[in-house]
Amino acid sequence: MVYFSSQFIVKRHPETIRLQMQILSQVPNSYFLIKGLGNLQNTQAIFEQMAEEAGVAANRLRFLPHVPIEEIHRANLGIADVVLDTFPYNGATTTLETLWMGIPIVTKVGQQFAARNSYGMMMNAGITEGIAWTDAEYVEWGIRLGTDAALRQNIAWKLRQSRQTAPLWNAKQFTRDLEVAYEQMWQRYLQ
Repeated sequence: MVYFSSQFIVKRHPETIRLQMQILSQVPNSYFLIKGLGNLQNTQAIFEQMAEEAGVAANRLRFLPHVPIEEIHRANLGIADVVLDTFPYNGATTTLETLWMGIPIVTKVGQQFAARNSYGMMMNAGITEGIAWTDAEYVEWGIRLGTDAALRQNIAWKLRQSRQTAPLWNAKQFTRDLEVAYEQMWQRYLQ
């Protein structure tokens, strides 16, 4: 079982890392691939300290250097069984890529825009599995998705099907809706 997270170091919060380590501690034979921009040594030290605190062996963590080549990034993402999102700064491009590739994602929803990116994309792709409103739900979803291969396959199937019907993937409709919103804003301004 391979969990994956690819975010800038500044998006990583110690409390979220602790939740991710709780997930790993409850899913036997799981590994966590960690990738992102930032000081790799500092990132590794933080994750290893939190893994030790959670009783997770450091050899279950794998750190991937940032490589600015799209094919390598996608290949790394393709290894993942489940992506563990960051909080309070959710993924954006990474979430979109994850959903397009049919990989389940666990995200925690907050009040601010940056903590709702993944939620908005998942809802607009027709996926509610993996959306957590609390720390406990984040851990529960992480464990459930890590231990239930049938659920992961079902989500992957739903994501492939959503490419034909979901608003997230319909750029023409999005553009039309955005144009209507701009026109409505302009009319309100004029009034």
